[in-house]
Amino acid sequence: MDKKRDELLKQNNEPEEEIVTEPVKKPGMRRGVLYALIGILAAVFLLSGIYLLGYFMEVGKAEGDYQELDGIYQNGWENIQPTQPSGNEDTPDTDPTQPQPQTVHPVLKPIYERNHDLVGWLEVDGVKISYPVMQSPGREDFYLDRDFYKQTNKSGCPYIPNSCDVFKPSDNLVIYGHYMKTGGMFRNLTSYDEKSYWEKHPTFTFQSLYEEPHTYQIFAVFKTCGTLRTGEGTPWGYPYHRMNDFATEEEFDQFIADIKGAAFTGKNAYQGASFYDTGITPKFGDKLICLSTCEYTVRNPDGDIDGRFVVVGVRID
Repeated sequence: MDKKRDELLKQNNEPEEEIVTEPVKKPGMRRGVLYALIGILAAVFLLSGIYLLGYFMEVGKAEGDYQELDGIYQNGWENIQPTQPSGNEDTPDTDPTQPQPQTVHPVLKPIYERNHDLVGWLEVDGVKISYPVMQSPGREDFYLDRDFYKQTNKSGCPYIPNSCDVFKPSDNLVIYGHYMKTGGMFRNLTSYDEKSYWEKHPTFTFQSLYEEPHTYQIFAVFKTCGTLRTGEGTPWGYPYHRMNDFATEEEFDQFIADIKGAAFTGKNAYQGASFYDTGITPKFGDKLICLSTCEYTVRNPDGDIDGRFVVVGVRID
C-alpha cells in the first residue's frame, strides 16, 4: 500500500512537458511591410521619371537651339552675295609688311556675335552633323557639359582643345562631340564603322572663323581607349588627341601609319583597332582633322567602358 502510494506521488511530481507556441503574425504587419516596399518603389520610379523628364527636356532644348543656329548658317549661304570690285572705289593706304586684321566670315558673323568662343562650323552630311565648333581659352573642356550659350547641358557643344591652333592651323585638329543616345551631336559618326558607308559619304567640311569651308577626305576610322596608361604606367589608349603638330616627316608618317592600324598590332599594341583600309595616305604638310566621340566596346584597365571612336580626314582643297 505504501509502495503504491509512493509511486503515485513520484508520478505527480514529474515536470510537465513545456508547450512552445509560435507567435501569431498579425495580418496588419504583412500589409505594412508590403505598403512600405510599394512606397519605396514608387518613390524610385517617380524620381527616375523626373530625372529622365529633365534630361530629355534639357537635351531637347539644346537640339532646338542647334537647329536654329544651323538655320542661320544655311540661310547665310543662301543670302550671301559675292562682292566684285568695280574698279572705281578708292584703295585705302595699307602697309603690306604689317599683318592685316582678320575679318569674320559673313556667314559665321551672326553666330559669332552670339558667342565669341566660336572658331568654326563642322558639316558631315552623311550623318547629319551640322554644328558650331567652339574653343574656350583658359577653360579646357568648358563645352564638354555646356551648350553654345554656355548653359549647363549634357549635350555639350563640339569643341577643339586648347592644344590645337585653329587658325594657324595645327597639323592635326581634334574636334570632340558627345555620343548622344537621342541621336544628336556625334552619335551617328559611328556609322563609319562600315566601309560601305564611308564609300557613300567619304568627305566632310570644316570652316574656320575667317575662311571659306575646306573639304576633308576621310582616310582612317579607328577606335581606342580614352585611358592612356595603366596604373603601372604601361601605354594603353592611343594618344591621337595629343599629336597636333609634327616636327619631321618621320613623325607625321608614323602617326598616319598608327591610325591606319599599325598602332593596334604587334607585341606592345595599344588597345583598339582600325576598321578598314581606305587606300588613302596623306603626305607630310597635309592638314588633318580628327572627329572624336565615345565608343562602347573598348574597356580601360579597370574593366570600365572608356572607348573613343575617331574619324580622320585630310584636307583636299
